[in-house]
Amino acid sequence: MLIPAQAAPPSGWSGDDNLAFLVEVNGVNAVGIDAAHPLPMNLSVPVELSLTISTGTNLTIHSGVFSMTYMGMPIVNQPFDLSSFGEIPENTTASVLNASLPLGSALSYGGLPLIAGTIIGLFSFTYSNSTTPLVNVTVSEDFVLQVGGTGLAAVMSISGLITAGFTAMSIFSLILSLDEFQRGIFAARKMRGAKSGSDVGVFPTAAVLRRKPKKGGETIDRDELIRRVSEAAKNGWDQKRCPKCGKKWKKGSPTCTKCGIDVPAAVQYFSSDIADYAPKALKVVKPKSKVTVGQFGKKLKLKPDKAGALAAALVDMGIFQTKTVKVPLKKVAFSGMTLAGTYWSWMQLVGGASPDWVTVLLTTSAGLIVSVLIGYFMYFLARVPELGYE
Repeated sequence: MLIPAQAAPPSGWSGDDNLAFLVEVNGVNAVGIDAAHPLPMNLSVPVELSLTISTGTNLTIHSGVFSMTYMGMPIVNQPFDLSSFGEIPENTTASVLNASLPLGSALSYGGLPLIAGTIIGLFSFTYSNSTTPLVNVTVSEDFVLQVGGTGLAAVMSISGLITAGFTAMSIFSLILSLDEFQRGIFAARKMRGAKSGSDVGVFPTAAVLRRKPKKGGETIDRDELIRRVSEAAKNGWDQKRCPKCGKKWKKGSPTCTKCGIDVPAAVQYFSSDIADYAPKALKVVKPKSKVTVGQFGKKLKLKPDKAGALAAALVDMGIFQTKTVKVPLKKVAFSGMTLAGTYWSWMQLVGGASPDWVTVLLTTSAGLIVSVLIGYFMYFLARVPELGYE
């Protein structure tokens, strides 16, 4: 019902001189509820909303909307039509809303809140006055609600635990990715400057092997393979363990203290043992496919030194090619993007920040861009010469 008002709207109302409105949330004026002074909210209790408007001139309210958002995502978006009032006379006051809004059913599960942090509410109106009916004016007022506690209490909420989980996952994944990059850089350092596989000796586990794209099966002369693997093994066998019995090789000893095999025989045994896996190697790595030396060794059930020596021999024979080492570009990019995305979640949980979706998107995009740049820089450090297919 519209009631003529005898006095101007009281101070503390929202809007302008033409259309003023008073929003009360749980009996508190929305003007004083901002990010610095959020209103505590219990999801188990409905939010009490009241809205009163007051006009300073003859005007028509074309539309109004009430919305609530969390991290830029809409929770409530309720438009309402006041055009049925027609032109509202000057100095008129109207109570247009007095309602309870139960949010607990949507934002909690089993009595546990699904979110924690700040919710932003907004009332907005679009009107035109009688003197300029073709000019629409928009007035609005927002308010901030604090869901759950702050500090440790916010972290222990479901949303806080999810945020903590994503943060921990991102940090852990980023650390693992950087460790992979480090192994790739060390592998590239070992391979850089080599002209053939035998120059490397034993390929590092991060080296990527590519199978020669040739139709039909390849035939490998066993004696030739043994000779080439033996050449590679001379630089690769570290004399730490006997290749025959597995006993720890005594430093400086010409023979194994357990089985008595000497160094030349150990090298020969090392290479001969690898040669037995050559036919299976061609079945494991199909034409036009690629695999790291580490994966290559696991599929053949070979130790890294033997897998690296076999890979070097097959590269020298033109069956395999290597021109890259494994670098986790996608992992670094995803981890950096996720870590940047959780920044505003923490700021909202702990600091009471109220970001919109554009800010969150820009921050996440910035994290992705920085991560990609770091990844490509490390990829540059991990470059290797092209070996094989000659």
